[in-house]
Amino acid sequence: MAYLIGIEREGLRVTADGKLASSPHPAVFGDKLANPHITVDYAEQQVEIITTPQPSAQEAYDATLALSRVVQLELRKTGELWWPSSRPPEDIVAEQIELACFADDVPGCAARAYREMLCAQYGSHTQLFSGVHFNISFADADTEFYLRLARNVTCYGWLLTYLFGAAPDPCNPHSISQRQGEGGYRNTTPLAPSYASIEAYCASVEQMVADGQLRELRELYTPVRLKPLNQSDWFGSLRRDGVAYVEIRLLDLDPFDEAGIALETLEFLVAFTRWCAETPCDTFDDDLHQAALENIRLVADHGLDPALTFTCDGIVATPAAHAERLLAQIDAGVDVGDNFPAVHALRDTDMLELATAHQERAYETRWLLPGFEGWELSTQILAKEALKRGIGVKPLDRADNLIVLEKPPSPQQPDACSEYVMQATRTSADSYIVPLLMNNKTVSKQILAKHDICVPVGEELTREILDAVDSPLQRWVGIPAVVKPKSTNFGIAVTMFERGATVEELHAAVLTALEHDTIALIETYVPGTEYRFLVIDGEVRGVLHRKPANVVGDGTHTIAELVSRKNEHPYRSRGYCDPLITIELDDAACSYLARAGYTPQSVPDVGVEVLLRPNSNISTGGDSIDVTDEMPQRFKDIATCAAAAFGAVFCGVDMIIEDMQNADSPYAVIEVNWNPAIHIHAFPAVGTEREIAPAILRALKLL
Repeated sequence: MAYLIGIEREGLRVTADGKLASSPHPAVFGDKLANPHITVDYAEQQVEIITTPQPSAQEAYDATLALSRVVQLELRKTGELWWPSSRPPEDIVAEQIELACFADDVPGCAARAYREMLCAQYGSHTQLFSGVHFNISFADADTEFYLRLARNVTCYGWLLTYLFGAAPDPCNPHSISQRQGEGGYRNTTPLAPSYASIEAYCASVEQMVADGQLRELRELYTPVRLKPLNQSDWFGSLRRDGVAYVEIRLLDLDPFDEAGIALETLEFLVAFTRWCAETPCDTFDDDLHQAALENIRLVADHGLDPALTFTCDGIVATPAAHAERLLAQIDAGVDVGDNFPAVHALRDTDMLELATAHQERAYETRWLLPGFEGWELSTQILAKEALKRGIGVKPLDRADNLIVLEKPPSPQQPDACSEYVMQATRTSADSYIVPLLMNNKTVSKQILAKHDICVPVGEELTREILDAVDSPLQRWVGIPAVVKPKSTNFGIAVTMFERGATVEELHAAVLTALEHDTIALIETYVPGTEYRFLVIDGEVRGVLHRKPANVVGDGTHTIAELVSRKNEHPYRSRGYCDPLITIELDDAACSYLARAGYTPQSVPDVGVEVLLRPNSNISTGGDSIDVTDEMPQRFKDIATCAAAAFGAVFCGVDMIIEDMQNADSPYAVIEVNWNPAIHIHAFPAVGTEREIAPAILRALKLL
């Protein structure tokens, strides 16, 4: 049976020494009530992440890990950590706990009032216990399916505490979960709504509210809750539409997993809930319900006491014996094991080490978005930023890196909006004619020249022109020149002759270019250094010096060995899934080496830099060096003018500058590019990492 899983994970923000953070919820996450992915729970310091429903345990785990890493990276900027345990740090005092703050409007005031009620009813410290809520729905499941699931989850919920409880009371050697025990996160009086029918469930909860046992539905802290399709009309929707999904609330944070819950746990929960829904439970009366709740508390507080026994299914046995019997029925491949033995040895200092390790892992892979493995990096960067800002990300086609960004309605923007995006910068913001003009290098030079932008002089060549008796190549002999296809990118089939070439060399270069296009271009070679300007919506957001693929000799290793070593850098991989591209010693590289007097087996002297290609594209193994802050404003203005000449919102401008230090230096724009990569600016090999994705979202009117 197909299913959907959603995860809610809570966790405290703490300082590097384990104190409760005093700073407000990170502003980058926006309005707490408007961001559907990252918000707060009870306290201002209590971050909560919420995934969208996912069709498998693996995808649910990836979604949880992705949001967890987004939070970790933001907290790292302010020196804070995300506490990995359900149990708060031991030395927190009530004065440090701040109720979550919201906007001064009707929804914000209601959210604040609810937390003030919780504080008065239960105390602030108890509310800091954080956990994981597991939400699941099944395709074509009827109401009785969910009611049976809820009854059995309540009956056997102690098993989840026994297997996955991870927040022991440090003063109780037999404790498994202080959060789920007698002094943890629970109603003052154990509440047991009826699961006999939807009407009975609604009526029993309504009576609890009428009797004053509950002030709000959210205060119903049962092991499992039935959730309606329309949560603004809870009872009406349940009665009218039936159960949309169930929420299981018995899971502590797994301090050893970055996501707060392990993939194996999620896989078990799927098997467990299916088993609960399929297992008869026809004699679930109030006495059995109360006994089941007591079993959960017993296991939470005393589950590691070898003398503990309790009754389940009419059998009196130890938790381990009960667990072995049930696991054999569930057949989920889970061993009873030792129930997180390492958790009992952890103290706050150990939790800090785990928190730091999780954060550093997030930083080490900060350009990647779990669940988007194999997508090109610019798309991952944009998707991650969208999630951070509360914008939904729906993958459409991995091969084309096509996603849709969906912004939910908010008080500021009451209408939802969406934008299809391909490879991060192919959007509806640019008209169809923009790439057609930019890809035609002859036309693009004409447009640039019309706007008084300096471009190289050149001409077009075809096979017919090349084979003519009066070949124009004779005019280019000995002149520094560049030969390239008319309409390709990524440095494909580009040949540079910095010191000029013979007619034979030029002829060969043109033939190479014509293998990739019907027309080749030959242009004057412009001396200087090449820079890539990233222009977004009329503003330069990043400038890179793109250095051709290279190695530096050490007097010992061959060029091939030096290339292999350089490719070991974590930034490098094939397929645009990391900030830099693997260097290839292909025919083009070997040919260029030969012209410089090298072979792949040559051993360069210490400190000698060997270029492997003439072109500086990152796509062919080049290095990205950020020079945004050093670049004179004159050249930035030229780049924005170049983008404006095409009416482009997103544009990469390639410019050769003779001397960047001189604002009056000669220059030439050699190319303009539609669909510019953003990852090379976001994560350069050298220099400042630039936050490019927010500018894209603003250009698309999603921020």
